[in-house]
Amino acid sequence: MRRRLAVLALLSACEALPPPPGSESLGLWTLSAEPMRGLPDGGAGELRSDGEPWCSLVDVSQSPFSFDARITRDPGSGQAWLSLGGGYPRDAGWDGQVLQSIASVRRLFPSCGGCPPTIATERITVALLSRSQSEVVGRQCPPHPLDGGVPVPPGPDGGVRGPGQTPEGFDALYACGELVFSVALSEPAAPESGCAQGCDGCVVRYTLAGERR
Repeated sequence: MRRRLAVLALLSACEALPPPPGSESLGLWTLSAEPMRGLPDGGAGELRSDGEPWCSLVDVSQSPFSFDARITRDPGSGQAWLSLGGGYPRDAGWDGQVLQSIASVRRLFPSCGGCPPTIATERITVALLSRSQSEVVGRQCPPHPLDGGVPVPPGPDGGVRGPGQTPEGFDALYACGELVFSVALSEPAAPESGCAQGCDGCVVRYTLAGERR
């Protein structure tokens, strides 16, 4: 069963939304998020694959999930947007290969009732792979897609091209990267507040992999 990304408020609104901004579509994507685990069950207090402590906040999901994302862009200004699950578009940066979107909201976590307001931040970073890049890596997400894993144009034989517009539409087949979700206090908690451990500095990392629909 597919789960919606329940990190930042609601990803879809009750009322119909206007089309996302931007005259250029970079595609509608279905992305799967897999928590980076250091140990099989990824329990509280254990280590993630990057060596940092696993998030101990029980309100934060540590299970895989999937979601839809639409990417649009304004070629004139270079501004890009990421719309999750049919919801409101978020600002994004696009350098021609990698897209990144960071969004933060105040969010109430039941475990943090004795704390100052908590801020939930979500950072989504994905490399979009063109058809020729996808062919080189076996039509799947390569290891380390954000750190040298994506073939760089023009390639040894000149046959590798990056993602971009073609007469047939935008050339990109796979999206590969990571999602980082974090929770932090908006201000320091008083020692006597009883603020639960994990309400400040909770971080969960997910690998992201998906295909264009």
